[in-house]
Formats: sequence, structure tokens, C-alpha cells
Amino acid sequence: MYTEFKHVLFLNKNHRLLRRWSRLLCPLLWCVLWWHALLATGLCEEGKNHPVARLLSGENRQGVLVGWEQGQLLFRAGDSLWKCPIEELVYWGELSDVQGPSCLFLQDGSALAGRLTAVTTDELGWVHPELGELRLPRVVCAGVVLKNPRDPTLKDRLMGTLLEEGEGVLFLNGDQLAGELRNWAGGETLTVSSVLGEQSFPLVNLRALRFRKSGTTAVIPTAQSETRVWIGLEDGSRILIRIDSREDEKQHDAEAGGSRPSPYGDQVLRASLAGKIVTIPLNAVCFVQVLNKNIVYLSDLEPDRYLFVPFLEYVRPYYRDRNNRGGLLRVNRRVYIKGLGVYSASRLTYSLKKQFERFESELALDDLSQGAGSVVFRVLVDGQSRSVVGPVRGNENPRPIQVDVRGAERIDLVVEFGERADELDYADWLNARLIRSVSSQP
Repeated sequence: MYTEFKHVLFLNKNHRLLRRWSRLLCPLLWCVLWWHALLATGLCEEGKNHPVARLLSGENRQGVLVGWEQGQLLFRAGDSLWKCPIEELVYWGELSDVQGPSCLFLQDGSALAGRLTAVTTDELGWVHPELGELRLPRVVCAGVVLKNPRDPTLKDRLMGTLLEEGEGVLFLNGDQLAGELRNWAGGETLTVSSVLGEQSFPLVNLRALRFRKSGTTAVIPTAQSETRVWIGLEDGSRILIRIDSREDEKQHDAEAGGSRPSPYGDQVLRASLAGKIVTIPLNAVCFVQVLNKNIVYLSDLEPDRYLFVPFLEYVRPYYRDRNNRGGLLRVNRRVYIKGLGVYSASRLTYSLKKQFERFESELALDDLSQGAGSVVFRVLVDGQSRSVVGPVRGNENPRPIQVDVRGAERIDLVVEFGERADELDYADWLNARLIRSVSSQP
């Protein structure tokens, strides 16, 4: 009897505890759900880290790209909305590697995820999830990767092969066959005309297609009012487009037609890609880099001098817009389009001719360092040390620098040995650029 009474008391006590906990947990659960709803709808953005925009003035601002209006990008940060004329932006956001099994490379360095639909004598058909069906001139296409390797080093090696001269196919086993690619409009085989005659190969056995280069990259005429802009999409696609501000204004005026304008402007960006007009939804854009006439990237210039001091005997060259093994500039799995890839110990010298106001860059060790490596970056202006950064080690985030070069004749970019001699010292001068002074602006 006593045991049963204790059992009843125990059950009643547990029941009271469960009721008490339920009264405490229900409000807490509702608060959590409400907080997530606020974050999902963008109503609560206080303290949230947004992508960073680097401005021509040297200022950094945060914001989410939400619109485009008459030559201006519209950004939202919390409850505030701010505008940035396209010519006043250096870059915004971050770029990653192209995702998916297939990739189209253009001769200008653009890379598009998607799927091949057709190959003709004059054009190439390509479908992109956001840009839709594209018909691009074959002369601007470098090649198509049908089965993209996962390893970044293999991706870079394949990209380099496709940018080489000659036309033909690359097989999964590593073999290559030079020859002319016949028209293809779908199907499981592709025909190649080579010295062995015409042969058809199953697509499942092919790694990539390489197209004939014309000797020089096809030149797309550029209007005076056009601005070249690199656009990065969420799937890793990177495309070099041309935006005509005058045509954009005409399009905006034509579409206004008395209707009430959106507070965020246009939700798409209309631009020229390889001579074809494309419509880019802004919600798919994660990266913007403007090739501004007032910004000179050192990777677009010839240095006056390059000096390499090897730790042992092997002499390494420097690379423009590539890491020191010829691949894409990558730091912490982020891709950088512009920059210089060097190795310790090295020095690059450039003439300034008193035309620039400041030098800017982001300094890091490339992902090739595999978390190792250690270097010191040094910037000399007219022979005087103006900035020393380091030791910089592998896996660290890029460190931004800004150096005053007003009235200077020369700048030297030096990378010195760090803590482990030259072990895996793949150093990157990311986005190394000179900002023109007002008096020298074109």
C-alpha cells in the first residue's frame, strides 16, 4: 500500500514538472521561431555581416546588392539604402570556383557553368540556369569542360590546356586528339575530323572540347560610354560584361512609362557578353569588379624590372592574374580575378611618373601553400620603405594595405623569406592596383 502511494506521488510530481517545463518552453520556442522569421524576411539585419564594397575613395561599405538604376548600383544594409555609381566602385562581394560538371571558357577569361546544347561552324549553344539559352560566337570560345575535376589544381591545368592553340578533344584517360569538331546538335556522340579521318566518340569518354583560336582574342568594339565589369554568380560563373550607360538610360526611360518606379530600381542588369545582350538577375550576383579607367592594375602593366633571389637554385617567374603555378588566384577557397602571383624572395619594380595617388592591394598566401608558408610583404616608394606586412602565413585572411604614392616616380613590391625559408611561399598581391590622381585622370 505504501509503495503504491509513493508511486502515485512520484507520477504527480513528474506531471507537475512537465507542465512547468511546458509553460517555460512554449514562449521560448515562439521567440526562436519569430527570430528566424525576422532573419528570413530581412526585417532584422542589425549586426549582420554583409558583403563588403571597396570604393574608389578608399572607403569600405557593407551592403547587399538589391538593384540597378541608371548607372548606379543599389545596396541595402539593415534599414538603409545607399547608391554607388558604377565608376566609383572597385569591387564588391566574393567569388568562388565554378560549380557543376560542365563549364564553358571564353578567351577573355570568362567561365560559365551550365550545359552544352549545340556546336556549329559559327556559334556555340549553351544553357545557363540564370542567363537562359545563349548563342555565342565560336571565335570567342576557348573550350568546354564536359566533366569538371574536383581538385582545383586539375581544374587549373585543364583550363590552361583549353586556352592553348589548336582544336580537338581531350579524353578522360588523358589522351588528346587534334582535329576539327563537326557540327553537333545533341546526341551521345561527337564527330572529329583529324588526320585519322572522321571518327565519332561517345561523349561519356570525353573530358573537354577545345576550339580553334584565331591567333588573337576576338575584339568586341567598345563604345565610349561602355564600362567593362566582371560579374560573379552564385554558381561560380564569372563573366566579363560591357555596360553602356547611355543605352541603360534609354531603356530605363522607355520602361518608366508613367509607372511607379521600384525603390530598388531594376532587379536585372542588361549588358553585353561577347557581343550578345544578356539579362542578369541581380539576386544571382555575388561579386562585382569594375575595370575602371581611374584604376590601373599592375597585372596589366609591364614591370621595369623583375628580380628573383632563389633560396637554392630554381628561378621562378612571376604571373599576372594567376598564382605562381599558373592557376587561378585562390585564398581560403575564394577566387580573385586580378593580382600578381610571386614566390619568395622576389621584387617587382614599376614606374609611376607622378600620375597616381595611392597603391592598394590585399596580401595573402595562395591556397597552394596548403596552410604552410610564411613571407613578409614590403612596399618601397622611390626606394623608401612605406609598408611592411608580415609574417603572413598560409590559411590567413588577406590583409589590406594602402600606400600613399603622390608625386612618386617608382614603386617596388618585395616579398621576403619568412619563418621557414622558401617552403611553400606562394605569395599573392591580390587586386594590386594604382589609383590615379585627379590631375592624371583621363
